[in-house]
Amino acid sequence: MQLLWINLVTDSLPAIALGMEDVEDGIMDRKPKPKDEGIFAGGLGIRVVLQGLMFALLTLIAFYFGEHVTGTLAGGQTMAFAVLALSQVVQAFNMRSERSLFRIGFFTNKKLNMACLLSLALVLLLLFTPIGVVFGLVTLPASLYLLALGLILTPLFVMELCKALGLIRHHGKNHN
Repeated sequence: MQLLWINLVTDSLPAIALGMEDVEDGIMDRKPKPKDEGIFAGGLGIRVVLQGLMFALLTLIAFYFGEHVTGTLAGGQTMAFAVLALSQVVQAFNMRSERSLFRIGFFTNKKLNMACLLSLALVLLLLFTPIGVVFGLVTLPASLYLLALGLILTPLFVMELCKALGLIRHHGKNHN
C-alpha cells in the first residue's frame, strides 16, 4: 500500500505538473538530435541508473536508522516511506531543467509548486494522523524526522552539485 501511495501521490502529481513546465529559452535554436540517437544517449542512461542508486541508498539508510532507533520493523518502514516519498517530490524540482534550480527559480512553475504541496500534505497526512496505521506507519521520534529531512533534501544538493561541476550540462544555443 505504501508503494502504491508513493506512485499515485508523490510521483504522478508532480510528473503531470512537470509536463506543463514552460519551454526553455532558445529551444528552437538547438540542433535536432540525430534520428539514430537513442533516448538514453548523452549520458542520460547513466544518470538514470546513478539517481536510482542514490534514491535506493537514501531509502535503505532511512530504513536502517528508523529500525535501529525505534527497535521496530515498522519504524524502519515509516522512515523508508517518508524518505522515498518526499525525496521524489524534491526530485521533481531537480528535473525541471539541466540548469541550476537556483538560476531558474524554485517557484516559477506554479503548477509544480501546487502539485508538490498537495503531495507533501498527503504524505504528512499519513505520517501524522491515525490514517497512517492503515499503511503500517508509526510515529517516530523527532530526531528521526530531522534525519529524514536531511535525507529527503540530499538529492537537491547532489543534483545541484552535479550541475555546478558540469556533470549535467545544459545544451543551449552554442552546444549540441
